[in-house]
Amino acid sequence: MARSSSLPSSLDSTLPGFSLTILGAELEQKYLCRQCKLILRRPYQAGCGHRFCAFCFKQIISSGPQHCLACADEGVVEDLLDTNSAFPDNAARREIENLPAVCSNPGCVWKGSIREYEASHEGQCEFQRIECDACKQMIRSCDKERHMERECPERSLNCRYCKTIFNFKDIKAHDEICLKYPMHCEGCGKKKIPREKFYDHAKSCGKYKSPCHFKGVGCPVIVENEKLAEHEIQGNREHMRLLLAAVESLKFLNEEKMVSNLLAPRSKPRGLDFCVQNLDECLIGGSLYCDPDEGFASNILPSVDKQYHRHQTRYDDLAQKLATFENIVCVLNREVEKNSLTLEAYSRQRGLDQEKIDYLTSKVRQMERSVSLKDLAIAEMEQKLQEHEHSTHDGVFIWKINDFSRKRQEAVAGRMPAIFSPVFYTSKYGYRMCLRLYLNGDGTGRGTHLSLFFVVMKGKWDALLKWPFNQKVTLMLLDQNNREHIIDAFRPDITSSSFQRPNSEMNIASGCPLFCPLHKLDCKSASAYLQEDTIFIKAIVDLTGL
Repeated sequence: MARSSSLPSSLDSTLPGFSLTILGAELEQKYLCRQCKLILRRPYQAGCGHRFCAFCFKQIISSGPQHCLACADEGVVEDLLDTNSAFPDNAARREIENLPAVCSNPGCVWKGSIREYEASHEGQCEFQRIECDACKQMIRSCDKERHMERECPERSLNCRYCKTIFNFKDIKAHDEICLKYPMHCEGCGKKKIPREKFYDHAKSCGKYKSPCHFKGVGCPVIVENEKLAEHEIQGNREHMRLLLAAVESLKFLNEEKMVSNLLAPRSKPRGLDFCVQNLDECLIGGSLYCDPDEGFASNILPSVDKQYHRHQTRYDDLAQKLATFENIVCVLNREVEKNSLTLEAYSRQRGLDQEKIDYLTSKVRQMERSVSLKDLAIAEMEQKLQEHEHSTHDGVFIWKINDFSRKRQEAVAGRMPAIFSPVFYTSKYGYRMCLRLYLNGDGTGRGTHLSLFFVVMKGKWDALLKWPFNQKVTLMLLDQNNREHIIDAFRPDITSSSFQRPNSEMNIASGCPLFCPLHKLDCKSASAYLQEDTIFIKAIVDLTGL
């Protein structure tokens, strides 16, 4: 049968030979690959007798059968290299894999065989040099995590203030715009103020230095906020001088603009210029007659003078309106500035009030949680106190039920069909139990009998007790004249889930649904059991065997 045209999977390798630097002893030439000149890895012997790494041999014949270069160097002509004339050299492989080896990575002290090196150390050495994916630097494998966290200039970081992800080289630029970056107030010395709240702090901090409100008109003073009002009062004269100079400058600019608008050419006839132009045309055309007695001035100059006075009047009106508007603007500016100061003060006060409200709200919520926890603790303590006050630890329990008539009516109405007794025990570390009474009956005794049941409850010491519960239980309705008690007793059915070790707070109740006929409590003869609207029920647990 012809051999396969591909290498066996056991010899298939994606790596050339082992580096000569891993040898712990001298190497014979027969263990070198004739192609890569390295130590043979998965050696393959050609028909000519030369050995190659499986990886190298596969590369040689990848484009078809080839001549052996080693044979050519020796001056020998052999058959072509192909998979049909070559075979895996397992003997050489075993010899090579048993050779002693050391790790060539600086700092590594690993030693073993070439087999162990290939199986568990090659490519896994902590001291081998690898390329960082981000910055392309060569680093040791064991230092990769530290390099990525602390040293790599291209690493990504999370801002510890706003949790935004950014590149390490952008850390300074991010700190300049981070809204959560902690700022330091040089006035009051407060630290760790988020940048998004620093502007509000600067406005409300009395020690923070701010420029004068008249900075826009030339006041160069920078003063603490708490002294800003005092500066404005003391510098009122200087501020007015600066403000007046600014207004005069504005007025001069407005006048220049007004004059330029008046002198600008119009699309309609232009008054005086139009008259002069018509006069020139008349003179040139000879159509203007001048009476020597009347003269030139008597005909032309009155018209020109009239036009001039009209423009002068219009200019004066506009100048007066401009002055009026300037006064109105000054008054409005003062009002706006005053309102701005008032609004800023209100904003500061609102911020302080809101902070106080938030603080008090947080305090109220904290107090509410504390009160709720204390209420729960008090209720738990009251329950434990009541349980401790009424409980017994000898298997004998007497249950006093007051206000029997009202509770019976609630049971009949279905509002409270059953009531539970306090807890009692067979001993201090014994079974935990209680009684359950249906005042209008339950099951077969509904409406005709008192139904009394015994309940096994989950206790702290259940792991130390014997299960299932198998103690005899006696239930009694006491005759308060001590003559004839109503008694019922039973021994637990150990196959019932009612007497197995409880998995929840209490097991299913078990007992006497026909414990006592209700007519014995309704007729006059029942006065021995029901006196002063009170009955007594007694439970006795047999402690034999405990």
